[in-house]
Amino acid sequence: MIQNKKINLISLILFIFSFAFAQQMPLDARLRGGRIHYQGGRYERALEQFELAIKDYPNSGEARFWKGLVLEKLGRYEEASIQFDTAFILDNKWLTEAQKNEDFQFSVFNAFIKAGQYSEQNKNYAQAEKFYMRATDVAPKHLQPYLLLAQMYSTIDSVEKIKSIALKLKEVFPENQQSNVLIALYYFKKASWDSCLKYYDYALQSFKNSYDSIVKLIASELKLTDDKISEEIKKLLKKRNERTLESYLGDSLKAKNKLRLLSRFVEELYTDNMELNAINFRAGIASLQMANSEKNEPKRKENFKRAIGYFKEALKYNPDDYDAQYNLGLTYYQTGEDILAESTFNRLLVITLRSLDKLSDELVSALLKEITPENLSLGYLELSSSELIKNLESEFKNKDKDFYLTGYWLLYYHHFKKSKTLPTVNDRNKIYVSGFGPETVENLLLLLGAAKTNLKKYDEAIDAFNQVLLLNPKNQDAYRNLAVCYREKGDTKKAYEILQEGEKAKKQ
Repeated sequence: MIQNKKINLISLILFIFSFAFAQQMPLDARLRGGRIHYQGGRYERALEQFELAIKDYPNSGEARFWKGLVLEKLGRYEEASIQFDTAFILDNKWLTEAQKNEDFQFSVFNAFIKAGQYSEQNKNYAQAEKFYMRATDVAPKHLQPYLLLAQMYSTIDSVEKIKSIALKLKEVFPENQQSNVLIALYYFKKASWDSCLKYYDYALQSFKNSYDSIVKLIASELKLTDDKISEEIKKLLKKRNERTLESYLGDSLKAKNKLRLLSRFVEELYTDNMELNAINFRAGIASLQMANSEKNEPKRKENFKRAIGYFKEALKYNPDDYDAQYNLGLTYYQTGEDILAESTFNRLLVITLRSLDKLSDELVSALLKEITPENLSLGYLELSSSELIKNLESEFKNKDKDFYLTGYWLLYYHHFKKSKTLPTVNDRNKIYVSGFGPETVENLLLLLGAAKTNLKKYDEAIDAFNQVLLLNPKNQDAYRNLAVCYREKGDTKKAYEILQEGEKAKKQ
């Protein structure tokens, strides 16, 4: 009995001792074990150790910092960012460590950026802002978080914050033109058009100088004559987009020994090219807004002219820019340049709506099967079959490279929406595929019809307006313009009937 009591007493002492030891394990021991697992890629095991360390030492910035590193490796970016933020608050030393150590900086920066983007996607803008700002603390000379902040501020229309981030960007990166682009955006949001265009012009001049300098370097390395430079630059940019640049440089241009240098030049040229296209487009929109708000007619005309110049320049750097073409056509229409407006909208319509004429019979038959008695009256549908889309993309890339691909595919059969029978293969010239939704097509047809009306091409205009009404039977602009066409043709009775139909459609 006494023996059993002694044993129980010893067991109790050992239990208390082991419990006390577990509770009082030094922080360094916990962290050392966690770091060994971390360095061995055993992140879940490492996480257990760091969580135990935090349980025992909740105010340890080091433990939270390492827990953040593990969570970043596990792709749990928001949790990681919260740990990093807490670590910095508890002990600013860990922010300094993140700034100095390249591996730490990469992981911490990545976590804050990814967490910010996730928060922004979920419209938690305050948290996204906090994470992006922390990313600027960790990597003050990294451009990305400043641009993400500016983009978010633009999305939520936080105008003054756009300006503040632009000025910060100008301070940190004095040579970077994105600060001027952001200041221009600030003035755009303020509808201060002169100031807006001044900063866009600053940025454009800088990017243009850079672009021209790189072109000269490429021309020098490839020994291009003046008459070959423009054509070769277009080809290099095209090859870059097709991901065949290296083989083209090495095999076609025999420049394998300059591959790395020329690839870098082309990449820089591509960036400048994109910026020149985008900024010219934005400046064109600003000029258009300025013209439409101007009451002084000479100044109004001057701003329209300026808009045309910017849109043309945007198209110089990207001839396939749909928005630049559309707004160029709109500006032509507003300035009474109806022939140019008509040709622009006709060209856009061709790359926007493509009839099934050039497609194989097999593919046309497959597309027609998508049209059923149930959806015939809709006039259009979005294609969802991955196999059908794959075949469409393949045929258009091989047979019709001018067609504007957007990644979306719609089938338009609005000419048959009032028909009692389904269209057949023989109707393929009146059935279209497009990468654009009905509102875009509707607006394009409306503007084309308006330009044709001004040119007194009334029958063609009537066809365009009727197509608009097939897509949207309630479009009042189409009814009014149709009535004008019939009135100008001398058919006042038909014009009156059209206006009555419009009133009836409005009430439905």
